[in-house]
Amino acid sequence: MNDDLRIAPSHAVTRTEKARAEGELAPLAGEDRLSSFYAGCPVALFTTTPEGRFVDANRAFARLLGYADHTHFLDLPVPSFYCDPRKRQEIMGILDREGAVHGHEVEFVRLDGTRVWVSITARAIRDATGRAVRYEGALEDVTPRRRAQDMLRLSDQRFHFLAKATNDIVWDWDFAAGTVWWNENFERAFGYRLDELEPGPESWMGRIHPDDIDRVSRGIHDAIDGAATTWSDEYRFRRADGEYATIYDRGLVLRDGAGQAMRMVGSMMDNTLQRQQQILLGWQRKVLEMIALHQGLEETLEVLCRDAEELSAGRRFTVLLASDDGRRLLHGAAPSLPASYNKAVHGLLIGPCAGSCGTAAHRRAPVVVEDIATDPLWADFRHLALPLGLRACWSTPILSSKGEVLGTWAVYRPSPGAPTPADDEVVRVATRLAAIAIERAGAERALRESREQLAKAQEVAHLGSWSWDVAAGKLDWSEEQLRIHGLPVEDGGVQPDAALACVHPEDRSRVAAELEALLWRAGSGEMTYRIVRPDGATRWIHARTEVDRAHDGTPARMLGTCHDITEQRRAQRALQEKEERLRAALDASATGTFRWDPATNELDWDENLDRLFGLPAGSTARHIDQFTRLVHPDDRERVHEALDRCVHEGADFDLEFRVVWPDGSVHWLLDRGRMLRDADGRPLTMTGACTDVTVRMNADLALRQRADELARLTEALQRMNRELDQFAYITSHDLKAPLRGIANLSQWIEDDEHEHLSEQSKRNLELLRNRVQRMDALIDAILAYSRVGRVRVPTEVVAVGPLIEEVVDLLSPPVGFRVEIAAPLPSVVAERTLLQQVFMNLLGNAIKHHRDKESGRAVVSCADAGSHWRFTVADNGPGISPRFHDKIFVIFQTLEARDRSEGTGVGLALVKKIVESSGGAVALDSDVGRGAAFSFTWPKGLV
Repeated sequence: MNDDLRIAPSHAVTRTEKARAEGELAPLAGEDRLSSFYAGCPVALFTTTPEGRFVDANRAFARLLGYADHTHFLDLPVPSFYCDPRKRQEIMGILDREGAVHGHEVEFVRLDGTRVWVSITARAIRDATGRAVRYEGALEDVTPRRRAQDMLRLSDQRFHFLAKATNDIVWDWDFAAGTVWWNENFERAFGYRLDELEPGPESWMGRIHPDDIDRVSRGIHDAIDGAATTWSDEYRFRRADGEYATIYDRGLVLRDGAGQAMRMVGSMMDNTLQRQQQILLGWQRKVLEMIALHQGLEETLEVLCRDAEELSAGRRFTVLLASDDGRRLLHGAAPSLPASYNKAVHGLLIGPCAGSCGTAAHRRAPVVVEDIATDPLWADFRHLALPLGLRACWSTPILSSKGEVLGTWAVYRPSPGAPTPADDEVVRVATRLAAIAIERAGAERALRESREQLAKAQEVAHLGSWSWDVAAGKLDWSEEQLRIHGLPVEDGGVQPDAALACVHPEDRSRVAAELEALLWRAGSGEMTYRIVRPDGATRWIHARTEVDRAHDGTPARMLGTCHDITEQRRAQRALQEKEERLRAALDASATGTFRWDPATNELDWDENLDRLFGLPAGSTARHIDQFTRLVHPDDRERVHEALDRCVHEGADFDLEFRVVWPDGSVHWLLDRGRMLRDADGRPLTMTGACTDVTVRMNADLALRQRADELARLTEALQRMNRELDQFAYITSHDLKAPLRGIANLSQWIEDDEHEHLSEQSKRNLELLRNRVQRMDALIDAILAYSRVGRVRVPTEVVAVGPLIEEVVDLLSPPVGFRVEIAAPLPSVVAERTLLQQVFMNLLGNAIKHHRDKESGRAVVSCADAGSHWRFTVADNGPGISPRFHDKIFVIFQTLEARDRSEGTGVGLALVKKIVESSGGAVALDSDVGRGAAFSFTWPKGLV
């Protein structure tokens, strides 16, 4: 070795030690080549004793510790170079036990006080006894590597701290190991336990949405296989609850020196809310545009539900609208639910246990039902939902800006569960949009109804409106304004010049001047003028106008109304004419008018009343006392009482009384008056009219006297009728008794002398009995005829058809003779016996006077004759000559000799009397050889 690497101070080692070391190294003294290598070796080499003293060290060792050469430190104890002396003891222990130490890293102190990390590799040199006599070794400066390791460790610490501190999900994919590391945010963001995750990339790729996996996988491999160092993408990642989060993922590819990809690190950012916010903003913009464009409420709500379903996979949405009375929920929109379900819940009654929606509307708060199958709120409705796969339902009331319930927004999902924050955000936006749409629709409906009512009111009142933008020269007319001017409603308005041209030529300049003046003066204006319609009709208009002004006072807009007062003008003119006619009529009829104020007793009447009271014109009574003094003393108290009732009881004044004229004559007056009262019922004034009824009162007196006389005559007539009835009864009895005797006597003679009587005698006796029977029938007919019109019996509703059947049954027509009813016969109000007598006589005559009874035919028919029914009995008999038509209705008149006819001559006279006494008339249509048609009329409403 070089002398300069081996020289040491005399006190550094003892002579004995030096001699021993020299003896041991003597074999090497001749090895110059090795010594030269030792001194110039770039590796720091050293030799020390077990006691901690340097024996030798090369230049590299000196440079490593900051010395110029070895002479500056060989006399220093070895432990002084250790930053931590315990580290030397640790190394010495290893050398003693194992004989060598390899790559043990310790920190040394350099000459300038700085520290350096070295790696010690040394061995123990032992004597024959095994005792360590020295230690040889080498030092390697590992400070750069240790600093790099420290930096890497610090970087790792920072990486882990950052992974903990950030909200992002940090990952590290080691390609060689095939593992993926996730930070704790993965568990918090997606709900997976880290210790349960698959170790490889399947923990990542296996949870990417199926629609996104191909794109994401292709992008990652393109980055790995290519020269790129970064990769990014946005995709959907499945959470532990099965929902998908939208994430933005960024990765960095780490490569070795050869450019080979070794690993990939990156971070995921949960972009679900941001993405959802962007989508929700677009959704809101779309729905708000529909609302602004006045799309129908049903269409808007349908779009709202469909877009929400696109945003929230696996969800179905519905909107129910509150009824006008706020008691029920009505179908609004449910695009993904069947019509049968929507129909079933339409009209749902709001209440404390009415499913999710009815309960939410009742509580005015959200209701979350996580499981429809078990929640008691759905007890009455789960049979509707479960068959459709609806297992959870959350409903939120849709509230107006005033806090009123407009409806409900419901979310259905196919599995039990609670809403996620994303669901809550969709509900929040949807209910706000639905409220805007519903309120807007309600406002538009109210505005439309208001406009329709205004248009209808304007049409009914003939009141048009208009607006003139003075600066723009634009004139807008309402529909009624156009109708008033006779213009088509669809025109929508006219130009100002054209509007002025509609004014009647005689009024046009005045209207233009007034409008011009109104533009430059404050306040409003009114005018009345005429217009001429396109069809030439003239209408009267009353217009009101007002001017809106700008800040500088210049006219900005003129507003106005036009009231078609044509009918009012006509009515006023007609009223004026009526008043004139009334005044003329009052004057002509000697009727006067008055006005009385009960509070002051002031009285005002016209000149006609002066004449009615016999006063000179202008002598009008000014006080109620002046009036009552003119009343006849005997009637004055009645007048006062009537006036008092009118004031205090609210009765009208309606009284006939006498007045005494100044000349002493007495006149009758009819006075009628009505009291006008205020809102509280207090009397204000009485107005009325007074008429002279003296002539009528005198006529009434004469009429009453005549009525008294008629009453006496009626009583006398009734007495005479009673006496006539008694006389008729006695006469009938007294006449019929001898007739019965004659009939009996003739029968007895024939019975006793039958064998002795000649045929002529027998015929005479038979003729005698026939005459007796005819006399008996004549007496009955005379009695019946005399009673018609005098004796009244109660009337009843008689069905004529069955009555005819009874008559035919009583008459018992001969075989072959037919009685027919031409059509259904009506019912009439009549004395049944009298109506039966009419048909008995007419049908009996048809049968009796027919010469060929086997072919005889009588037809009963009826026709509508206005207020009467016209009944006709027509036969096919011999007929009656027109010269006898009047004769046959005279009593006791017959067309055949008495000995050839069995008739009494009373039947048709009786028919005529019965019909005429009932308000009808009899007629005959007949001639010889063509039968006879007797007709009579009978009132429909006879009571």
